[in-house]
Amino acid sequence: MLELDLQLTAEQALDACRRHGLVVQSERELAGRGGSRHWHLRVPGRRGTLELNEWQGKVWVKVHPLRDGGWASDFARELCALRRTRSNAASGDRE
Repeated sequence: MLELDLQLTAEQALDACRRHGLVVQSERELAGRGGSRHWHLRVPGRRGTLELNEWQGKVWVKVHPLRDGGWASDFARELCALRRTRSNAASGDRE
């Protein structure tokens, strides 16, 4: 399983996902982690799922090996390369 910490806010990560054509398939709280947020994101018409998580100021992505779909691990690494910015409008800018 691939799991990477992001240097983005959850909102910045979601914006980057939307710009790349991903849509939120589901959103819920992580079991046993009150106040957390957990999203499953997909590319419509393609296999694969990217999991985005936020809890206590930490944001990370996960890709299960059987849910990669040929794109999710690569995209998770792209998200990991992005850095937090002061403005959500600039969330896709690299430092």
